[in-house]
Amino acid sequence: MEESRAAWVEADLIIKGASEVLTCAPGSRDSGGRLAVGPIADGAVAARDGKIVWVGTEAAMMEEVRLARGGEMLDADGRVVMPGLVDCHTHLAWAGDRADEFQLRVAGTTYRQVQEAGGGIASTVHATRTASDEVLRALVRKRLDRFLRYGVTTVEAKSGYGLSLDEELRHLEVYREVAFAHAVDVVPTLLAAHVVPVEYSDRADDYVKLIVKKMIPAAAKRKLAHFCDAFCERGAFTVDQCRLVLEAGLENGLLPKLHADQLSYMGGTEMAAQLGAVSVDHLDHVADAGIAALTTVAGGKRAPVAVLLPGATFFLGEGSYAPARKMLDAGVRVALSTDFNPGSSPTQNLWLMATMGCSQLRMTSEEVIRAITIEAAAALAMDDEIGSLEVGKKADILILDYSRGAEVPYRYGMNPVWRVYKDGKRVVKRDSPGEG
Repeated sequence: MEESRAAWVEADLIIKGASEVLTCAPGSRDSGGRLAVGPIADGAVAARDGKIVWVGTEAAMMEEVRLARGGEMLDADGRVVMPGLVDCHTHLAWAGDRADEFQLRVAGTTYRQVQEAGGGIASTVHATRTASDEVLRALVRKRLDRFLRYGVTTVEAKSGYGLSLDEELRHLEVYREVAFAHAVDVVPTLLAAHVVPVEYSDRADDYVKLIVKKMIPAAAKRKLAHFCDAFCERGAFTVDQCRLVLEAGLENGLLPKLHADQLSYMGGTEMAAQLGAVSVDHLDHVADAGIAALTTVAGGKRAPVAVLLPGATFFLGEGSYAPARKMLDAGVRVALSTDFNPGSSPTQNLWLMATMGCSQLRMTSEEVIRAITIEAAAALAMDDEIGSLEVGKKADILILDYSRGAEVPYRYGMNPVWRVYKDGKRVVKRDSPGEG
């Protein structure tokens, strides 16, 4: 008996009674070779000290796991259990809104025309620069609260609405201050190369020099960002300008990301892949050469993750969606994100992006579930810590008010979250799923 007890796994959290445990383990595939979510029928998950210590069937759990004194055992009662969601491309710190611009676009004005007339990102920059630290902190906190209710336990948060040395650093400081006391993990990204600010309207190269010489070194020295990003697009920055920014980021220890091929083809995807970018995002107009580049390992690093943002394409109502099916069939890792921002995708519903992944991008239900968990974690270079239910990873766990994983993209616009556990602690309890 003592020998048997010594072999038990001790847990301070056990979730049993799951209809399916979607492990979303990296590289897991079904018998046909397609990416899978590794469902365990009649499953259970156990955690201790904020880390997963056991995953398997409930029958096996009864034989192998015991609950520590004072621990919690929860019956999922036939619900789906899965990893916490990862939203790997968001813009959190901004003030104001652009509802009036949306109506202009409804009437036929294009996104680029709005931007050229002084609206778009520039209008948000103006509103955000005038917002106090207290206001920005309150806005970021409120948005993180909403993400958590939607089951998002890790969020990438970009700057980019300051566009000056002091303002970009201020916004990154806000992220650090709010994240310190919030359950959601915030991964900060410096996006000073979002657009050229009005004070540099005819001196884009001078603004790039400011980013390279001042902003990136300052953000890196103060450890305010993990990534360096840029917007490679007509009306924003050229491929060569973005290269200078990303190379400066690398020199200062910031990993590269890139907004590329959203509204037009620029060749940014190929450049970012050459630099070993962790992800390349948007890709609505990516070329075959870009897709090939996303499968190529550069300098011993793994190929970039393609982060697709169907909500932006939908909301702008311009152009076609990214060729997700073509990418997946070519072997590209694909993640989905909300692109939460005030102009092109003012939504925090990552579940809705999963539906769009199926209905508009022709991804399977398994692919979209992976795209908002383990592949999104890979887009943050964090797939060894989060994104799947595996022993040793963070106990970021969702219980949904669904009985099958296939319901995730099927029931569109809903919030299926019933319980959220972050680092093994319950942080959300919703007895009326379906609300925002």
